[in-house]
Amino acid sequence: MRGKGIGWAAALLCATLGGAPAMAQSVAGGVSETALRSVIESMGFAPTKLNKGFLIKVTRDKWTLYVQLVLSDDGTKLGMNANLGEVNVDAVTAVQWRNILVENGDIDPSQFFLNADTKKLYLHRALDNRNMTPQYLASQLDIFMGQVISTEKVWGGITH
Repeated sequence: MRGKGIGWAAALLCATLGGAPAMAQSVAGGVSETALRSVIESMGFAPTKLNKGFLIKVTRDKWTLYVQLVLSDDGTKLGMNANLGEVNVDAVTAVQWRNILVENGDIDPSQFFLNADTKKLYLHRALDNRNMTPQYLASQLDIFMGQVISTEKVWGGITH
C-alpha cells in the first residue's frame, strides 16, 4: 500500500510543477544547465556550448584533453565524456577489447564505450546531480582526467 502512496505523491508533484520528475530533482540541489555553466566558469574554464552540454579544455601534465559535461535528459545525472579517438573496429583484437572491458572494472563508475555510428571510443563518467559545487566537480574531473591518462595503455593502441 505504501508504494501506491509514493506514486500518487510523485504524480501530484509532477502535476504541481507542470513537468517531469526531473524538475523536482533540480529543486533538491541539482544544477540546471545555466547553473552548470556558472559552476564550470567559477572553476576557471571557458566552456563552449554544444548541442548537449558544454565542452571544456583541461591541461594536465603534458596532456591537453577535451571533456564534455552534459546533464541527462531527466536532469538527475551529470555526465563527463572524453573522446579518445576513432577506432578501426575490424582491426581491434579480442584481447584488446577484453583489456578494455577488464579496465572498466578498475575505473568504475567511469567506463569505456564505443559509439557504433561514429566508431569513436569514449571514456564516460556519470555523477548524481546533487550538491554540484565547484569543489566537488573539480575533484571528480581530476579523477576522470587521471583515468583517461592512466588507461592510455589500453585504449591508445586502438585509436587514431
